[in-house]
Amino acid sequence: MDKAENCSCCLCKPESSLEQCSQCELEDILEASYDGLFITDGKGKVLMVNSAWERICGIHRDSVVGHYAQDLVQNGMYSESCAYRALRERRKTTIMLNMTGGDKVGQEIMATGIPIWGDDGDIRRVVVNVRDITELIYLKELLEKTKQLNEIYAAEIEQMRFQQKDQDGDIIARSPKTKRVLEMAAQVSKVDSSVLLTGESGTGKEVIADAIHRLSHRSNGPLIKVNCGAIPENLLESELFGYEPGAFTGARKQGKPGMFELAQKGTLFLDEVGDIPINVQVKLLRALQDHEIIRVGGLRPFPVDVRIVAATNRNIKEMVNNGSFRDDLYYRLNVVSIEIPPLRERKEDIPLLVLSFLKKINKKYGFERRFSSTVAEHFMHYSWPGNIRELENVIEQMLVMTEDEEIKIGHLPTYMLHRSFHVGGDTMVESNVSLDKAVENLEMQMLQHAMKIHGSTRKAASALEISQSALMRKIKKYRISQIEDEQEDDREGPCVFNDDLRIRF
Repeated sequence: MDKAENCSCCLCKPESSLEQCSQCELEDILEASYDGLFITDGKGKVLMVNSAWERICGIHRDSVVGHYAQDLVQNGMYSESCAYRALRERRKTTIMLNMTGGDKVGQEIMATGIPIWGDDGDIRRVVVNVRDITELIYLKELLEKTKQLNEIYAAEIEQMRFQQKDQDGDIIARSPKTKRVLEMAAQVSKVDSSVLLTGESGTGKEVIADAIHRLSHRSNGPLIKVNCGAIPENLLESELFGYEPGAFTGARKQGKPGMFELAQKGTLFLDEVGDIPINVQVKLLRALQDHEIIRVGGLRPFPVDVRIVAATNRNIKEMVNNGSFRDDLYYRLNVVSIEIPPLRERKEDIPLLVLSFLKKINKKYGFERRFSSTVAEHFMHYSWPGNIRELENVIEQMLVMTEDEEIKIGHLPTYMLHRSFHVGGDTMVESNVSLDKAVENLEMQMLQHAMKIHGSTRKAASALEISQSALMRKIKKYRISQIEDEQEDDREGPCVFNDDLRIRF
């Protein structure tokens, strides 16, 4: 008797015509597979399934072995039979199916059916490989989340590196807008692309430029800063590119290297780049394109390896449109643009900035002064047209101009005490007044505005949705105009009022 006759394995019985399986090794191998295996004969009758198939499909093998694959579909076990399709199409087939019965109803499964051909050209077996696509999708999503977390952690590490600064705390990032600026700066610091920093004066463009240089691979090289708006036009070219001996009257005998040469292997920060005159813009463009400069009065070009960071508080795009700034230079500088928002748009940063400057100035002068809560609240409501630079200057002024340990509202600069809050439209409400007074101010402004627009008490009352008699009482209360001049006859025509709707006391 051969080995197949002694083996109880369904795949090894003589009637199956399958090769002998010594000690059921084949069945052990199939059981060891992590993927589900589903094997039929050439007519679609299920010969065996392994444990992995039971686990993935949620159906015990006794419910399928000995049955035809297509009957299992009709009996509601799953939506489609991959084995039956492979038999019908007589080729390798991959389908997606759903479990409609058993313990895994709704499970999405990927099945691949592979026909095994006999010597006679007929299909003897179909081996179906089954995988739990739900698990694959979960693993894919988990991998994507892991990648996203890695990117987030990397960005946070870059931002932490970005914020490793001097103890004065020049970089404060609590608001989302500021954090976005820091993320962009940290990202661009990894490459040598030119950067254009835009934003109002005092927003911290120079601080961002410092940090970009410090985080870059050029950090061991020099950071040379040039305020293009502070250098006279006739000297700017020689400052940037240097000059040869005797290039012009008053030139040094030994000549002088320019800022480009001094910034070799480092970073050149061009502040107020919008103030560069047209004739110098041409030479700056050439330096950026060719990576070389020619000194004033010189003939020999110098190769330069410099990274450019430029900054401006002007609308460079508008300057390009009106012809005061070269468009080709603009696009050379504006490879990466970072707009730094004004302080009024990132007020979440103000408390940290205040504490930082307070600590810095206290340390500088040996003070131990602090702000009252009312002062801190006032800082939050002020618009800060001078941005961070104004905030620091105000704090230093308040600290040095008083002997008190606690800085109170009375120590604020006069211009900050006498200011108006913008409410909407042309309406302004003064600060440092009671709620009742503010309501009266607002009511008076609305009355003035309505009378100015509509010209009669009837129309003004209708627009304000109050009675005409109520309007007349309020007009008399606030002495807005001489009522008798209007005659209450609803005559048409404008009344004359003060155009300035800012009410001041």
